[in-house]
Amino acid sequence: MSVANSSRVGAEPFAIRGIKGLWWDGIANYNEALTWVVEHELNFLMLCYTSFAASAGNWRSDYTPAEKEQIRELAARAEAMGVHVCLAVNPSLYSDPPLVYASEEDYRILERKLAGMHGLGVRWFALCLDDIGHTLECADRERFGDLESAHVWLVNRLWMDMKVLTPQPKLVFCPSAYTTYDAQAHPDYIDAIGDGVDPGVMIFWTGPIAYSPSITVEDAEHFGGLIRRKPFVWDNYPVNDFYAWRPCLAPLKNRSADLGRFVSGYVANPMKQWHASRIPLATTAAYLRDPGAYHPSEAMEQVVDSYTDDQRPAVRLLLELYGGGFWGEADFPRKPPLSDAAEAGKALPKYRLLGELLSGVPALRGLCEDLRLTLERDIALLERTVAGKAATGWPVSLTGLDFDSGGAADFGYGRYGRTVNYIYAKPTGREEMRAEFYIPVAPGKGAVLRLVARNGDGGPRARVQIVLNEWMVVDSEQVFSGEDFEQRSWQIPDGVLSEGHNVITIRSVDMNGNLGEQPWFMLAEAEIAPQI
Repeated sequence: MSVANSSRVGAEPFAIRGIKGLWWDGIANYNEALTWVVEHELNFLMLCYTSFAASAGNWRSDYTPAEKEQIRELAARAEAMGVHVCLAVNPSLYSDPPLVYASEEDYRILERKLAGMHGLGVRWFALCLDDIGHTLECADRERFGDLESAHVWLVNRLWMDMKVLTPQPKLVFCPSAYTTYDAQAHPDYIDAIGDGVDPGVMIFWTGPIAYSPSITVEDAEHFGGLIRRKPFVWDNYPVNDFYAWRPCLAPLKNRSADLGRFVSGYVANPMKQWHASRIPLATTAAYLRDPGAYHPSEAMEQVVDSYTDDQRPAVRLLLELYGGGFWGEADFPRKPPLSDAAEAGKALPKYRLLGELLSGVPALRGLCEDLRLTLERDIALLERTVAGKAATGWPVSLTGLDFDSGGAADFGYGRYGRTVNYIYAKPTGREEMRAEFYIPVAPGKGAVLRLVARNGDGGPRARVQIVLNEWMVVDSEQVFSGEDFEQRSWQIPDGVLSEGHNVITIRSVDMNGNLGEQPWFMLAEAEIAPQI
């Protein structure tokens, strides 16, 4: 179902409509976003729990005096402009240890934190318990028995303490099952949430799945029936954490024209890059203001027209190279052509030109910086494709860019300041990466294989096989550190390498794990040199 050309009787603006932040450190981007929200006739701005240590990773700590003053000033400005500021907290996802539901001390810390922010002028709050494990601490198992009972108890107690504040605040809860798919997979959990959570508490929902290609009235009514209230849409577009910050710039698509009557609110999740986010978010704002008259292509053309004459050439080329595709479509997110050297050769001048256009207009400095790393990586990939991937001399030096498949093709090649590729557990479809290389003469005394890699980031390690041609170099889960990159070397016997074409393959044979989650294995560098 497409929003384009869909105008239904009764379509009306969303009562609560706005955006949130994503990995925005501190308050600076929120101050800019507040002005942008008002200009685009939105009325909701959520401070993401990733923006302040006291909102998530170190949630038991208090906000610093400077942070409190910044939030107070933002809330006061927002109130004067007719915008609701919402503070989101997640006391479990990044916290070590996470909140213990049975702990009175933990509860009091959380309750005092929100009450303190209310005293600074914040009137909306989001308690987020999304993307957390389903395993309870011993004390919680003994007291509550299951996750849903713990969540119902926590939300209701917090709401009971909050609603006596004056003026009465609003509370939105993000449950662990926040998609229709997850709700159907965990019916006992979502049934308990729907029945047990106080009707005065709103509940977030991202649509049929976490990154929903479409959200219809029927979808909203179905999930609303499960939670016994209208859902509050948390729309994961144009968020790009799933694609490691690759720009997602297409206009919003496939949201029902009359969705606003069947939900309690709508918040769009932007990219980490604020200036780039404003392009697709402006189309979202157009939809939220007048969903019945919304057309994606027309909305995007209005966005382009909002730039000045000297800025439009860069913006149009940016959209040509990165603006195609939407969730569920084959060309999303758009990437440079890398499978054919001739096509890469045709595309390369455009990517170079984009860099020149963005850097040549001072007013586009923010957009230029947002796109810089992605553009540099894509130009490097195109250059390698044009030149061919063959290494013709010793030693053979490779980076993550030289390995096909793996997760970097989707999630991006930049991690921990390095150019990498990575693999996940076998069921993910991203469990193998391989690089082809060429050598002029096979070494007469064997070779040395050197890798710089890391096995996870403090969590479970993947069982990894490293194969050079048909030779099993290693098969182990203890190959590299789980804390940082390490360098390891192996002796390769004479006869393993061949003159001409050779292949190095790295695969995970773990049978349990999800895409983007541990266990994983990450490669930064590979070098093959003759044995001296």
